[in-house]
Amino acid sequence: MKKYYIIGAVILLVVIGGFIVYGYEYSPKVEYQKGLHYYKEKNYQKALPLFEELAKQGYAPAEEKLGRMYLNGWGVPQHSSKAFYWFKKAANQGNAKAECALGYSYLLTGMLDNMFPNGKATAIKYYQKALYWLKKSAEQGYEKGEFRLGMMYGNGLGVPQDYSKAVYWLKKAAEQGYAPAEYNLGRAYAKGLGVPQDYSKAKYWYKKAAEKGVATAEANLGVMYAKGLGVPQDYTKAIYWFKKSAEQGNATAENNLGYMYANGLGIPQDYSKAVYWFKKAAEQGDAAAKANLEYLESEH
Repeated sequence: MKKYYIIGAVILLVVIGGFIVYGYEYSPKVEYQKGLHYYKEKNYQKALPLFEELAKQGYAPAEEKLGRMYLNGWGVPQHSSKAFYWFKKAANQGNAKAECALGYSYLLTGMLDNMFPNGKATAIKYYQKALYWLKKSAEQGYEKGEFRLGMMYGNGLGVPQDYSKAVYWLKKAAEQGYAPAEYNLGRAYAKGLGVPQDYSKAKYWYKKAAEKGVATAEANLGVMYAKGLGVPQDYTKAIYWFKKSAEQGNATAENNLGYMYANGLGIPQDYSKAVYWFKKAAEQGDAAAKANLEYLESEH
């Protein structure tokens, strides 16, 4: 019996010892997920120390999030230099989100420098760096990197303007459901930029973006229904999309909605509502709305 108790005690000690030694094992991935949980809940004060500790250890996803917090002033004083520092640390480890953020920082700096006559040379250097990092991000399939690379080609920023390359990258981002890319791809099809003009495809991509609340896509979709471009002409649907966009403050949609009320297209004619929407657009500097408002007020 004594041997039984002695052996049992030894086994008990081993088991207890196992829990003490092996019950908790530090894992950067686990700690990052904790931080990410707080970050998504906008509890930045709790996310910050977790990301800071991981960033000190060189954990790239935490470095990227720390950069974003400094960029936006979330839980820390806004500090663009510190944001850039952490983005670069993460980008150098191949983090696609950080590569995109770093590339975009260079792009914005280049665009700013390009506004000044004596800044043209430095702007080119920044554009080259932007292109390098955005390509790295896009080649990993990160949708924002793909979109911004597409916009560089579409606008000829630091590269020869190339609508075909722009469409290539915009399409890759749009196929991942990234709304700004969906809108710009719709615009490319509507205007025949880098692709044959195709109103049906333009409508398809505009609608995808409009359903995500992109005001410019809503406005353009309204125009397509009002004019019957790629769709049967339908004033009711045009008004629906103009209203959605106008309620977000899009001046073009406000003017177009005023026009629909002024002419009673798909809606009872109502000059007071027409004036209301023309004024809203005119206050934003919309020239067509100013002209429409002047005409309406002079006639009525």
